[in-house]
Order: sequence, then structure tokens, then C-alpha cells
Amino acid sequence: MTTTGQKTVRAVERALKILELMNRAPVVKVQYLAEQTDLPAPTVVRLLETLVGAGYVQKLGRQAGYSVTDQVAKLGAGYHGLPQVFDVVRKEAEALTRRTLWPAALATLDVDALVIRFSTIPMSPLSHYGSAINRRMSLLDFAHGRAYLAFCSAEERRHLVALLQQSASSAEEATAIAQRAESVVALTRASGFGERVGSNQPDTHSLALPLRMGSKLVGTLGITYFARSNVDVAALKKQLRATVMACEKGALANARQLDEQPAA
Repeated sequence: MTTTGQKTVRAVERALKILELMNRAPVVKVQYLAEQTDLPAPTVVRLLETLVGAGYVQKLGRQAGYSVTDQVAKLGAGYHGLPQVFDVVRKEAEALTRRTLWPAALATLDVDALVIRFSTIPMSPLSHYGSAINRRMSLLDFAHGRAYLAFCSAEERRHLVALLQQSASSAEEATAIAQRAESVVALTRASGFGERVGSNQPDTHSLALPLRMGSKLVGTLGITYFARSNVDVAALKKQLRATVMACEKGALANARQLDEQPAA
């Protein structure tokens, strides 16, 4: 790590590097972090235990590894974007799971896919995975991706479809991607919800809605349920819609409070 005329605290640099690497995967092990940082495993363990003590990392068992906690969101509290609304979304998503029992998740765009940034899986008695943090979901195949693609601006949508077309091996395949995106957008806008059903992860279905801060689309909020369960989908959609409205209202209220605070 380069410096500019001032000595740095190596332990802090190393701890931040550990957190950066851990944000890229739901669960990491000591050996992986040691290889990525060129640090001895005992040093990595000491750094991890320090981060555990500070509340930023949790140990998942003797063999499972480590993962970040929701506490890492506070590191971005000074950034006036998603972190500003994170606390509101977290509380509303947890309330949604308490009401419905199903796990909810917040996702944001990462280049050409939606990535799970927060999930209520740990508190849901009906969770289908151990963790979903940092999981990537394609724009065309998943509820979160479909909700974002359908309700972003036309200009952003053209950009995203162009990114998807970069994986095409022929002009025909590129055209097919554009046509499928057009179909997904039309169906999603007609429904009002991003939906994932069918052969993609057939054990579960998902619903998602766009999440805005004022006029800015900042991500999506979704909920997942077992495909074979007796779920009132219309009622679940109503619950999700009410939760998103509460998130957006709370986020705007927080933004107004921050704007009204005197400068330091």
C-alpha cells in the first residue's frame, strides 16, 4: 500500500484489507485471507479476532469460517447514498420477516447484476440458505435483477442490456439477449413486481420491488418463499409493497434531518 509522506499503521491497513476481501464472499476462511494478503495465518487470525471483538466480523464455527456483520454498513454512514437508507431498510425488512416469517433481502446494482447487501435469513425460521450476502443475481433470471432492469431509466436500461450483450458470441445471440430483456421488462412492468419462478432454483420463488431514495433508484427489496408452500402471493405482494413505501418514506425523512443539521 503506497503512502504520501506520512507513516501508516500497518495493522489498520491489514484489517481494512481483510474487510475488503471479506465483502466479496458470504463466507471466507483463514487460509484464503492469508493467501490473498501474503500474511501468516496466525496474523490473519489475530486480525479477525480483533474485528470480531469490534463487531464487524462473526465466526461461523470451528470449520465454517468467518463473515462480515451488518456493522460494516456503518463504515459508509458518511456516504450519502445507499448507506444513508440502510438502517431504515434493515429495520423495515426485519419487520417484514417478523410478519411473514419469510426471508427478505436488499440488493444493489454491481455493474451488470444485482448483489445482496443485506438479508434477514439469520432471523427467518423459513430460510432456504445459510447466507445470501454478496450473492450475485443476473438481470434477466432473478426477481431483484428483473425489478431493477424494468424500473430503471430507459438510458440506464440501454446501458445494462449492452453490457449483457458483451457476452454474446454472435450477432444473433446479441439480438436474442435484447429481445429477452425487452420481454422481461414488459412482463415485469405489467406485473409491477420482479418475479422469479420456474426452473431457476425451483424450490423457491421470489418477489422484488425497486427501492428509491427520492427519484433515485438505489436498489431493490425482495422476499423469497418456498415454491410448494401454501402462500397467499397477493397478500405477500401487498406486504412487500407496504414495506418498500415505508423504507422510502423513512429514507426521505432521514435525508431531510441530515440536510437540516448544522455544518461541523
